[in-house]
Amino acid sequence: MVCDSVKRCYQDGAKPKIVRIIGRLNVGGPARQACFLHQALKDNFETVLIAGHLDEQEGDMSYLLTSDEGVRWIPSMSRPVRLWSDFLAFLRVVRILRMERPDLVHTHAAKAGTLGRVAAALLRVPVRVHTYHGHVFHGYFGPSQTRIWLAIERILNKITSRTVVISESQAEELVEKYKVVSRRKVCTICNGYDLSRFAGRVDVRKARELRAEFGFDDSHFVAMWAGRLVSIKNVKLLAQIVRQARRSPKLRFLVVGDGMDRNQLETLTAGCSNIHITGWRKDMPELWAAADVGLLTSLNEGTPTSLIEAMASGKAFVATNVGGVIDLATPPAEMDHCFRVIRAGNGFLTPLEPSPMLDCLEFLAANRDIAVTMGTAGRSFALAHYSDSRLRTDVETLYFDLLDSAHLATPPVGRTSFTQSG
Repeated sequence: MVCDSVKRCYQDGAKPKIVRIIGRLNVGGPARQACFLHQALKDNFETVLIAGHLDEQEGDMSYLLTSDEGVRWIPSMSRPVRLWSDFLAFLRVVRILRMERPDLVHTHAAKAGTLGRVAAALLRVPVRVHTYHGHVFHGYFGPSQTRIWLAIERILNKITSRTVVISESQAEELVEKYKVVSRRKVCTICNGYDLSRFAGRVDVRKARELRAEFGFDDSHFVAMWAGRLVSIKNVKLLAQIVRQARRSPKLRFLVVGDGMDRNQLETLTAGCSNIHITGWRKDMPELWAAADVGLLTSLNEGTPTSLIEAMASGKAFVATNVGGVIDLATPPAEMDHCFRVIRAGNGFLTPLEPSPMLDCLEFLAANRDIAVTMGTAGRSFALAHYSDSRLRTDVETLYFDLLDSAHLATPPVGRTSFTQSG
């Protein structure tokens, strides 16, 4: 319950109002977090969620919302930069904020972060928060466009009350490497998920049925890749690994997801009998139970949801060493000069090359006891650091601290202050 001191700051005991803005509820960590927080914070806040339109072939995660209560849809807000559509979306955001009169606006990812923060500043919303779930400064655009985005983000962070990052590596990148935000404005809040579905008891029969459905048997070692089939996820590297893995008769690849690059993956792996592409699926706990190891080939990542799910499911991982992936590595994380990779307690971090990634997969396939040990370490780490209850507590604490600083609310008795990064 909200404490009396908070209630006295609002007429008739109303709760502080939060408006959360996200570009679209497509498959991935940002949508999971936005849906969860919109619903989980209703005890202490009045919450509104603004979301845009899915692109073609994107998986829809709006099913995570139990109802449309407090949800505002903006069809003109979508991923591509389209000046007219973006302008219409901006006007709609302004209209909603003017009507809702929130105490705090929290934006997620690039498009919503741009439109939402400008609108909130123009309407003088007292507190403005933005979360970087990743960033667009590497792997997305050419040099000229990247410089433009860097300039835009530097300006936007000047009108942002607090900038949230999802890993310490990301904080270091944004503050030191790209210099888009000052250290004093940054706080780190790791992603959080309901991991009980992944860490629960494994249905061995169901797992075997799924493996059989995909053409795999008990002798196969199945590497599962899950996510959007788009350029930033490096479909070309995935295809290279699959083709080279034909030298390993026991290795199989399960690709869960869809996107614009699916046709490219199918073309590049034509004639390979060691891969099965499922498209979008909702039975992720069962699919991870049917796999033996997690695989990630991305050019850039914030904190990849697929690896969190793999870890919670007790699976080791082989992943490119990009973005915030290193923050998922459990100690000891040491250089393995034989494979030219970093070997952690729960998996391998590799260069953006097929050979070292395949070497690691073949090593785990030949040493399944090590794969199990790594999976156990990863599960403990994921459950300790990436739970939804911890996410809720961290975000609530941040909101109350910011609202208190703006003299809008006083944090409930016993709530500790949020510690900023650095």
